[in-house]
Parts: sequence; C-alpha cells; structure tokens
Amino acid sequence: MEIKKKKETNNNRKVSESKSKLSDILLKKNHIENYINYSLKENENSYKQNKINNMKDNKVDKNALEIQLKKLTEHLYSLKFKLEKEKKKEKKKKHCIINNIDEPKEKDITTKNRKDLIISKKNHDITERVFPNDKLVHNNTEREISMTKYIPELIKTIEIYKNRTLEEQRNKKYIIEKYENILRNIKKQHIDEISEIKNNILEDVDFLIQKYRKIALELLEITKKKEKEKKEEQKKITEVCINACKKFEEDVKNKAKISLEEYKSYMLTLINNVKKEKEALEKKINELKKKTEEEKCHTEKRVFHACENKIKEEHNLNKELKNRLVLQKEEQNVLINNIYSKVDKQIKIYEENIIKIFHNILINNNINMSISELCNCIKDTMDEQYKNDDLDNSIKNQDKVEEKLKIKYGFVSVFDK
Repeated sequence: MEIKKKKETNNNRKVSESKSKLSDILLKKNHIENYINYSLKENENSYKQNKINNMKDNKVDKNALEIQLKKLTEHLYSLKFKLEKEKKKEKKKKHCIINNIDEPKEKDITTKNRKDLIISKKNHDITERVFPNDKLVHNNTEREISMTKYIPELIKTIEIYKNRTLEEQRNKKYIIEKYENILRNIKKQHIDEISEIKNNILEDVDFLIQKYRKIALELLEITKKKEKEKKEEQKKITEVCINACKKFEEDVKNKAKISLEEYKSYMLTLINNVKKEKEALEKKINELKKKTEEEKCHTEKRVFHACENKIKEEHNLNKELKNRLVLQKEEQNVLINNIYSKVDKQIKIYEENIIKIFHNILINNNINMSISELCNCIKDTMDEQYKNDDLDNSIKNQDKVEEKLKIKYGFVSVFDK
C-alpha cells in the first residue's frame, strides 16, 4: 500500500510540474525538472496505453527502469546545459548587435546637433552684427546665400544616412527574427528527438522485459522437468532397493533352508547309525541271554560269572556309548554355532557390499547422502514393507527349528559403528 501511495504522489507531482510553459523553461534557471517533464510529456499518454495493454501480466524490473531513467535524465541535463550555453552566446551576440546599432545613431545625433548649433550661431551673428560700411553688409549677404545653398544638400545627406540606418535596423531585425526562428526549430527538433529517444528506450525496455519474461518461463519449465526427473529417479532407486532387499531375503532363506536340510539329513544318519548299533547290541544281548539260559543248567556258575563279566562289560560299553552320544551332541552344537556365525558374517559382508553399491550409484547420480543416512532409509523402507506385507500361513506354521534359525538383518553395517 505504501509503495502505491508513493507512486501516486510521484505521478501527481509530474502532472503538476509539466504545466509550465516553454518560455518559463527556457528563460528561468529553476525549471530544470519542468524541462524534463515537458520533454517527456508528449508521448506519455501513448506510453500509458501501451503499458496498460501490453504489460498487464508482466512485472517490470524496477532497478533496470530506474537505471534507464537516470541515464535519460542525465542526457536531458546535459542537453539543457548546452542550450543554456547557446542562449548565453546568443544574448551576448544580441548585446553586441544592439551596441553596434546604437553607436551610429548617437553619432548621427551628435552631428545633427552640431550642424544646427553652427547654423543658429551664424544667423545670430548675422543679425547682431551691424557694419557701418555697405561693403561688409554685401559680403555678409553673399555668405548667407552661399550657406543657404549648402543646407538642402546637408538635409539630403542626413536623410540618406537615416534611410541607411533604418534599412540596417530592418536587416538586423530580420536577421534576429530569422535566428530566433532557427532556434525555435532547433528546440522543436530537440524536443522531437527527445520524444523519439524516449519512445525507442521504452520500446527497448518492453522488448527486454518480454525477452527476460520468456527466459524466466523457460527456466521455470526446465526446473520443473528436473524436479520430475529427480522424483522419478528417487522412485526408481527405492524400487531397486526394495527389490534387492527382497531378493536378499529370499537368498538368505533359501540358503538357511538348504543348510538346515543338510544338517537334518546329517543328524538323521547319525541317529540311524546309533539306533542300528543299539539294535545290534540288543540282538547280541538277547542271543547271549538265550545262550546263558540254555547253558544255565550245565554251567550255571560259569555262566553266572561269565554273565556278570559280560554285563559289566556291557555297562561299560553303554557308558562309553552314552559319553560318545553326549560328545557328538556337543560337537553338533558347535557345528551349528559355527554355521550360524558363518551365515551372519556372509550376511554382514553382503549388506556392506550392497550399501557400498547403492552409495556409489547415488554419488554417480549426483545425490549427496551419507552411508548412515542410506542405511536408515533402507531400514525404514524395509520396516514399512514388512508391516504392509502379510506373511503366508506356510511361513507361520514352520517348525520350531526354522523359527530359531530366522536371521534378523537390519542393514546395520560396520560403517555405523
């Protein structure tokens, strides 16, 4: 609102100042600003109409317009000072011409006065003089007649000089009027040139405004395209990350299942071998029992002692077998733990490699992101994916052994540590 008020006040000032006449502008020193406004007044209405029609949607750069107006005002000031100098020169010339005209007039006046004084003195002397002799009177009369002869010639010469002076004055007036008309025409041409310069400047300004407006629109379109491309690239990167994570999950699950199946088969073979050994031992015991029962009658004592010895041996064997089974179980647990540690190491190495690959892809695409931020982004996307995805009933109804072997990976690599 304040800016609009300032503009209105400036426009009102310009209108009030432009009412001064051209004579006031040229003769007085305090009309510099009025001179500028007078020179800019002629095409002001046309400029306003063009501005209303062509620049409704355009926002003019104020700094550029102010710079151009300053240049124009400086040019007008320079022209004004030149006109003042020319005016002073013309005034000096006029004073010189007037002085030259006044000098012959004064000379003519002085010569006329002198002649009149001389004639009056002579007449006065003639009247006052009274000569006793007639000869002297006769001589004086002759002198008077001769003087009367020269008087009309003098009058004619005076009239000739008068006519010459009048003609000179007329010529001087004609020359002065001629130069005044030339000065007026020069001033009109100067004002027309100023108006043409102003119109050319305004046309150039309008052209530049339209040009820079087109450039700005093109830049906006380019920025929008770049933003769209960045969004598409981000979507592609997220899709690639999600697909890679899913593939990694499937690979880990498949490897874990394969390792579990292999371990199960290995354990089943071991258990079957132990069962077979037990069955064989039981068969041998039964056979020995049958033999002992058959031989009881004959050799009860021997058989009794032999059976006791054999039973002791069998107890020792059973103890040894139990100890072996315990050792085998411990070895199996150690093997399982080693398998878990190897799988964890492989997973961590795979995670670190994937993170490095993603980080290199982002750097190649001019996306500045640290490794920790990338890990957090992958975690968040994986958490959202697992929240949204429903688990199958086959995965829920797995064995307890498979539940124990589920691997918790969170893309927490060595880089975060």
